[in-house]
Amino acid sequence: MITFKVIRKIGKMLRGGAGDRQIFLGALMGVLIGFNPVMGLTLWIAILITLLLNANIGFTLLGVALGKVLSLVLSAVSFHVGFFIIHRMGLEGLFTALANAPGTALMDLDVYAMVGSLPFSLIIGFAFGKFMAVTVTKIREQMVRAGEIEKVSKTVGHKISKFLLWLAFGKQKVSTADVLAKKSPPFRKSGIIFVAVVLVTGLLLEFLLLDKFLKSSIQNSISAKTGAEVNIEKARFSIGGGKLEIINLEVTDPEKPTHNLVQIDQLTADLSMSDLLRRTYTIDLLAGSTLKRDTARKSPGKVYEKAEKKKPEPADAEKEKAPGKSLEDYFAKAGEWKKYGEKIQKYLEKRKQSAEEKTGKPETAEKAEKPVKAVKEEAVIDAKKLGYLKARADLVADRPDFLIHRIEIANVEIGGNFPLQKFEGTEVCSHPELNGQPTVLVLTPHDSAEPTAKIELRFDDPAAPHKLLANAKNISLSGVETSDKFPVNMNEGKVDIKTDGSFSADKLNLPFTLLVHNLKAEVEEGKKVLGMDAKTAAEVLSSMETIELDGSLTGTLKSPDIDYDKEKLMGNMKEALVAAGKKELSERADKEMDKAKDKLKEKGGEELNKALGGKEGESTEEKTKGLLKKIF
Repeated sequence: MITFKVIRKIGKMLRGGAGDRQIFLGALMGVLIGFNPVMGLTLWIAILITLLLNANIGFTLLGVALGKVLSLVLSAVSFHVGFFIIHRMGLEGLFTALANAPGTALMDLDVYAMVGSLPFSLIIGFAFGKFMAVTVTKIREQMVRAGEIEKVSKTVGHKISKFLLWLAFGKQKVSTADVLAKKSPPFRKSGIIFVAVVLVTGLLLEFLLLDKFLKSSIQNSISAKTGAEVNIEKARFSIGGGKLEIINLEVTDPEKPTHNLVQIDQLTADLSMSDLLRRTYTIDLLAGSTLKRDTARKSPGKVYEKAEKKKPEPADAEKEKAPGKSLEDYFAKAGEWKKYGEKIQKYLEKRKQSAEEKTGKPETAEKAEKPVKAVKEEAVIDAKKLGYLKARADLVADRPDFLIHRIEIANVEIGGNFPLQKFEGTEVCSHPELNGQPTVLVLTPHDSAEPTAKIELRFDDPAAPHKLLANAKNISLSGVETSDKFPVNMNEGKVDIKTDGSFSADKLNLPFTLLVHNLKAEVEEGKKVLGMDAKTAAEVLSSMETIELDGSLTGTLKSPDIDYDKEKLMGNMKEALVAAGKKELSERADKEMDKAKDKLKEKGGEELNKALGGKEGESTEEKTKGLLKKIF
């Protein structure tokens, strides 16, 4: 049955209505399509041109089959020819420009086999098209001449002969003679209509379906990274304006599915369409309205990761109201911080290594900046690993997969006692070492010009350390328990933390200052603190205005060390205690003096009355006047 269909198809092509120009164009374009080694823009352009041209589809498919077979047979040859054309003919600059220009960057002109197959596909396609057009034309001419012979004409005109011809060649709408005389136009009307329909359909899809596809794509992409459910209320993208808008983005916390890891009310991004045509996602401005973290979801989100995760312990009502409020909460997460530190260190090491490979180490930077000439032996080794049809020349400029020039989020809620913040970021990208500029992230309170946190990442210079500035105020000390050497339970109090230093993958240098104020404390009964009994120590500590601690964070992110001057700390505490003790004693003394004065006044009046012999209830002034009258 299959053989019969093939024979009938060939018969239709021989007797069908396609002229010699349609046969030639179909065979030529088919070979060009078949030789294409990459499923990219070049292939789609070739298919589009074929549809626009008045090319016979049957001969196009025949050419595709021939071209695909020959492309596999000649893959090694195409690779070597492509290498010669790009690197040895003085055209490397041209192909580099094309590989990095908008639009042509999507045509895969850096693939050796793509460039090397062009001469073969053009020559073979032209020859095959010409051969098929001439061959079919000659067959048709022979068929016409045969039909003019009387005996042949009678035989063909017989019913049985007509039936056999119909089985083999199908129904012929136009006579063979008319087909030979037919002059077909270079473009087909149906092809032009088809392209117009595709464009109109694309515009309709942008209005009707693109937003749904975009929403689903963003949700799946983020879910793949976090391993948890992602919800988006609306997502809109304008191809013409290059603007992306996301409404109500909620990312489930895989560690606590009842809460969102991040929640953003509105997010807009201005995309660079020219960079998008270079396979790079560049956002000029990413702006958001309100960002929240650790917010309760209406219903628990799904967690997709198969790896077993430790279930979070149920938090009490107080912690639910103010998560991460006290230092106790921070200390309880020390294990998690260590894991985060290890991840950050791995990231820093990876970026540092990539930066050194890109720019060269400090002592070999000049050498690294010189262009390296393509070595054919190395290219052949890569081609054997990847396949001759996939090997690429190193022409595409190294650039990040995505780059955000500026981020602005108006309102950021970070929880605890921290005020509402504004987040700003510059030059945030997937491979910062390729961007050549530092990445800066700043978190600033609305009511202050002093940043809560500022990070400057210097991946543009492997020798430069990264910088960190932090200024966290009024972190609650409520409920914090200290060590046995200092058995103090802090009921109330705040601490301010300041740091301004540097860090890298190899070293931490973060000096810090802790300032404790408004402290209210208790000491376990029967224990002493700095030589004072529990009651006295609690009273004195609670009356202290401030306690200041200076130190530094050293070591590495994996194993950080805290270094501080213990003697200085004890000295500061003793001075504060003495000052607080004096103040406490002074206040007590004032109270005792006031009491003594009141008692003395009462007793003094009675004694003076007796001495002066006045009447009960008579004032001292009246008694004095009476006494003076007696004397004088």
